[in-house]
Amino acid sequence: MATEGLLKLEVATPTGLVLSTEASAVQAPSVEGEFGVLPGHLPLLAALKAGVLSYTENGEQKFAAVGAGFVEAGPKSVLLLTNSFVEKSKIKLEEAREEFASAEKALAEFGGPIDSHDAKELVQKLEWARARLDTALAS
Repeated sequence: MATEGLLKLEVATPTGLVLSTEASAVQAPSVEGEFGVLPGHLPLLAALKAGVLSYTENGEQKFAAVGAGFVEAGPKSVLLLTNSFVEKSKIKLEEAREEFASAEKALAEFGGPIDSHDAKELVQKLEWARARLDTALAS
């Protein structure tokens, strides 16, 4: 249970719970666009897309890259179920830039059908690389 005026923020990946904290505000990327959650938010279920998760913990804004998944929000909590998660402090900017450039090049050079499994996989890699790069640059 979250402290009064705060949200219980939890992020779970296939490997288990990777973040559990209290936050005064949460912003997350969904397939419909970015959205924010404050204490008292009406219940919400949304599909996550790869992008930047932002949350305010003890007055400090923190960032993490999240992959595709789902988010459930309510008046006192936010739960993200995602396939990937990495905190900003663990992302090296140069590596993120290289990963993005490599993923972008691989997709540009792909010669197969755009609706193939391989093409979709390349797009997912590019989206994750973009999420990591955007997170590394977030402030």
